[in-house]
Amino acid sequence: MSDLTLQHVVLRIVAALLIVAVHGFAVAGISCLLGDPGPRHDGRLGLSPWRHADPIGGLLLVFFTLGWIRPIAVDPGQLRSGRVGLVAVVAGASGATLLLAILPRLMRPFVLNLLPDTASATFFIFVETLGQLCVSFTLFNLLPLPVLTGQHLLVALAPGWRDGLTRIRTYAAVVLALLVVSGMAARLLAPAQSLFMRLVLGD
Repeated sequence: MSDLTLQHVVLRIVAALLIVAVHGFAVAGISCLLGDPGPRHDGRLGLSPWRHADPIGGLLLVFFTLGWIRPIAVDPGQLRSGRVGLVAVVAGASGATLLLAILPRLMRPFVLNLLPDTASATFFIFVETLGQLCVSFTLFNLLPLPVLTGQHLLVALAPGWRDGLTRIRTYAAVVLALLVVSGMAARLLAPAQSLFMRLVLGD
């Protein structure tokens, strides 16, 4: 984190806002498509990042590349496919976030030809930054832990835990934040992240 320049911080903030918007909208949208109107009633069905941003999760994403959105309540009892629908929600949101990493890379050669040198260099760095944050964010949020999107996978396996997991979210957020800031989370995820980077970004 100490080697971050002002430019990198600004680009990470922009990238984080895009990730939060797309990931949150995907979770809410897929849930609604599968039959749960809850996210719509909660005001989560939209692309504004402010609907989905979590202050702690957002700051961690910007400065440590691992973070989360404000949890979205999904009721498996409302989903047409039941608990299987929770898996679809997590998979769909993860896919949408990874697509956000891939599409700008596909567009980059065409966009760079249209931009002046300074702007093209900034755009190149932004695409790299966005791709790396998308991959790390997606991988982290696949973990079946409270606060993270992967919590829905845990509920799919043990639906009776749903209310209890909701109650401990604040404590879970503190523990996860400490793991991220200490670097322990990054070290534990490093092998999987390296594999994800190669598979998704070709790095």
